[in-house]
Amino acid sequence: MFEKLGIVTNIWSVEMHVSHGGARFDDLVVEFGQNGFRDMEVREGDYLRDSAFGAIINQLELAMPDYSDAEWKTLSEAVWNGKRHHTKHPALFEEVAAFARKAEGLTLSYAMAHPWLSDPGDTQPIITAKKLAYLLCPSRARFRLVDLDTEGEIDEAAAVANLQRYNALLPDYPMIFAVENARQSALLTLRLAVAGGAKLTYDETNTYRADGTTLNSPEAFWREVKMSDLTSVHFKQKTKDGVLSEVSDGFVDFRAIAERLRKGNYTGDLLLENTPTLHSLADALRSRDYLCGLI
Repeated sequence: MFEKLGIVTNIWSVEMHVSHGGARFDDLVVEFGQNGFRDMEVREGDYLRDSAFGAIINQLELAMPDYSDAEWKTLSEAVWNGKRHHTKHPALFEEVAAFARKAEGLTLSYAMAHPWLSDPGDTQPIITAKKLAYLLCPSRARFRLVDLDTEGEIDEAAAVANLQRYNALLPDYPMIFAVENARQSALLTLRLAVAGGAKLTYDETNTYRADGTTLNSPEAFWREVKMSDLTSVHFKQKTKDGVLSEVSDGFVDFRAIAERLRKGNYTGDLLLENTPTLHSLADALRSRDYLCGLI
């Protein structure tokens, strides 16, 4: 199971920072892919936007209004299938095609922070993000939201309405739409996701507070969740000192998670999300070895 572990790209944020040499995003994609990390969730953030690849994303967002929804979909598919394509921005899409050649054989998804639990807001940022998610992997597009801002009492009906509205955008783009549990309990996030027509990205580490107590018991979550409601499971470890830079012993019982996923015939991906360091590949390899040694 864990030999198929993938990664969330924010583990590269330290290496990609200019103060540490500014490692290139596309080079890290290639390096991790060559080391068996075939699933990658491209996580939005300053580390990404400040990079050369982020500059391409910025240019793509500026170019989007020049294409209809159907044209963007066709262009995305042509780029990844190596087919000839017509574009108003040939130099830009040649850069995208060059990246696609480097990422051949990988599955890339896209994730961003958005207060979906509280803010109906303008849907244009969601449309833009969905188009980026499709461009990154037309054959298996996935777009994930995580709400890092909303606190306090939740208007559940409004949160569900937000998900339903976001899910309905770009209906001709085949795509998995997901949300992740963050500040809110995994049980609440699961219930809202199912009601809103979204899948859940589950991170058990986010269930644990600094003292080891939980927002909801993992056992209660696993009793309620259906494997068909999960699209991804994130792995990182937490102790009283915080989230670790590589997976080892701590609050989260990874062996128990693996057993539950195996018994449920889980088919989604498993993604590593360690605290970033200057040696994320070594951290990831040791984390994979640790997890593989549990089962």
